[in-house]
This record gives sequence, structure tokens and C-alpha cells, in this order.
Amino acid sequence: MNRQRPVQVLLWVMLSLSTLGFIDRVTQPTAKNVPTSGMSESAVFQDEEVSAFATAFARQWLTWNKQETSKDWQRRMQPFVTPSLLQSGQPVSIGPKQKGQQVDDVFPTHVQRVGPSAYLVNVDAQTSLHALVALTVSVELDAQPVATAWPILHPAALGSSPSTPSVGPTAPNSMTATLNPVVTSFLQTYFSGQSPTDLAQFVAQGSTIQPLQGLLKWKDLVNLQVYGAGPYTVIATAEGIDTSDGVSIAQTYALKMIQNGGKWFVSSLEP
Repeated sequence: MNRQRPVQVLLWVMLSLSTLGFIDRVTQPTAKNVPTSGMSESAVFQDEEVSAFATAFARQWLTWNKQETSKDWQRRMQPFVTPSLLQSGQPVSIGPKQKGQQVDDVFPTHVQRVGPSAYLVNVDAQTSLHALVALTVSVELDAQPVATAWPILHPAALGSSPSTPSVGPTAPNSMTATLNPVVTSFLQTYFSGQSPTDLAQFVAQGSTIQPLQGLLKWKDLVNLQVYGAGPYTVIATAEGIDTSDGVSIAQTYALKMIQNGGKWFVSSLEP
């Protein structure tokens, strides 16, 4: 009897098993790494979802009709707020002589994330009674966005300057000359842009600003003042043309400017 026969059979079996194991590893699907670049895109999409929600909510909240019952008003607000908040609300008071308020245009101006799923959205609106209404909407984004408080109204007279006592001393003229073209280019794109991605080259990382979507046509930069010693606060007054009626409107903004990699970016914009 050939004593090498069992050894040859054993080697053949081991070789077969090894080959099968290799084939199995080759044919198994490989795990894919989760792309990290999608996180920033997801954040932008969330900001846009919150902005759209806040805009729709502000439009409904500002719309008022004297003949509307309290029950009908609550029915309009129900898709936007929590049940407990709904019970504590009432229509916007616009005076006993007014029969109602219609909203012409609503557009978000700034989105700020203040928690893992909490946002503050600044919204501007033009109504049948007011040339400009500025308000802040608190939004919680879970499975779907919901307002966690009634909007806060802010005074927003056209052409008025934001208060400047807390922004520091006036910056040197050289800094005004440096930031002037940056702010001008940003505001021009802010007037005409359609989504936050249009402002990506101007806005600081982590901030999202919703442009006016062509509501105003750019005309000119009327005035620009720079305060602080870095980061800087820029108070800029720009003139635009209302595309609905051709009327010139002066808008004043407070911009926070920061420098990164030798370039200047807008970290926030307040009307």
C-alpha cells in the first residue's frame, strides 16, 4: 500500500478548502464607507426645509380676517404648531379699524441652528398694511418641522439703521475700503440669488443665509460703515427696486464679517 496516498489526499482537501475560502472572500460584498461630504449637504437641506416651513408659517400667522372665527384660525395654525401652543395663541392684532391683513411676499433672511434640532429663522414679509415686517420663528426639526413658540415681531422701518452702540468703535478707513467690494458683491448676489448655495462663496462655514430670490433688483450701495476690531460689524444700506411695482426701496443690514484663509466671509446677516 502506498503510504503517501493519505498525505496527498489530505493536502488536496486542504487546498480545496483554502481555495473555497478565497473565492468566498472575493465574492462577498465589501462594506462601503459612509461619505462625510454628505453631512454638509444634509445640513443645507435641513436649513432649507426649516426656512420653507418658517416662511409658510409666517404667511399664515400674519394673514388675518376680521370675519374669521377663532376656531377657523386655530384650524389654519394647527399644521404648524404643537397642541399646547395652539391653545395659547390668538390672531395678530392689527387694530379695530382694520378688516384684515393680506400677505404679499414672505422670505427668510437668516437661519441659525441653536441646538441639535432647534432653529431660529429670521423672516421678512410685505403685507397689505406694512411695507416690511420682520419676525423670528422658533422651529424644532424632528420627524417634521414644528413651531415651538409664536413668532416674535421686530420693528423694521425701511431705511432705518440697526443700532450700533454694542458693535465697537469705528474701524479704520482702510478696513472700510477692504470690505466694501466684498459686501457689495455679497449683497448683489443676496438680492438675486435663489437658494443658499448661490451665496456659498460669501458665507462662512456653518452659516446659512437665504437670499431674496429676486424680490428686489439691485440698484446701488448707498452707505457702508465698519465697526469693531475683528470680527467686524458692517452696517450697509443698499437700494433695490421692487420688481412688483418698480419702486426703489432702501434696505439696511448688519453683517458680521470674519476672515478665514485670507478671505472675508459673512457669518450672519440681520435686517
